[in-house]
Amino acid sequence: MKATILKKSGLVLLSAATLFAHNAYSATDIEAGKQLFEKSCADCHSITSNDNITLAQRLKEKAPTLYYAGNKFNREWLQSWLAAPTRLRPGGHFFMDNVKVTEDGDIIDESKLGKHMAVSAKQAQQLTGYLMAQTPKSALIQQESITLGKTNRTLGEKDFHKFKGCGSCHQDEDGYGGVSGPELYTSVKRLQPEFIASYTKMPEKWDPKTLMPNRHLNDNSVKKLLNYLNVISQ
Repeated sequence: MKATILKKSGLVLLSAATLFAHNAYSATDIEAGKQLFEKSCADCHSITSNDNITLAQRLKEKAPTLYYAGNKFNREWLQSWLAAPTRLRPGGHFFMDNVKVTEDGDIIDESKLGKHMAVSAKQAQQLTGYLMAQTPKSALIQQESITLGKTNRTLGEKDFHKFKGCGSCHQDEDGYGGVSGPELYTSVKRLQPEFIASYTKMPEKWDPKTLMPNRHLNDNSVKKLLNYLNVISQ
């Protein structure tokens, strides 16, 4: 009888621990994160639906939308990054605003690139709690089933640059590749693999006015890309 009671108590504790793991942020933290977002982030980042955004509005954006942040980012990475942000887009949010013409060709004028503000560890926790609660695209995420694997780095690099053309916009190592999109050598650390797969296959489902082209890649082709991103993110 005593053993049964202890066993049941253990199950209760385990269930409570599991519940806590899935609710790492309290309602108080999430509300504080919302207030902090509205005060310090909303001037640059939108958090409302972008379904009806016009191209003109899209080009005037100062920073990426966070409308579906909870479907996009890895929670641990986001919280860490908010406290110590690094540049993810070598050319800024819209690179054409930051191009400088030189005799040697067009380059990014880094003096125009601002630094993302850093917040305290507590504020990072609060903001992450609020942002990870933004999950309007969960139906798209649920369509994906991803198990990250490995691939030959040389073949993956050739596929990335030569066959898929990703390197014209994205860097797969620091300083190597395009500057109009976010770098991808840390993508698996910061992004949910299901988001990468879904966004790669159907970018317009996430952002109707995205500059990311739909190359109509099949599942196997996306899997090869993900495995390469996994290798270079190690």
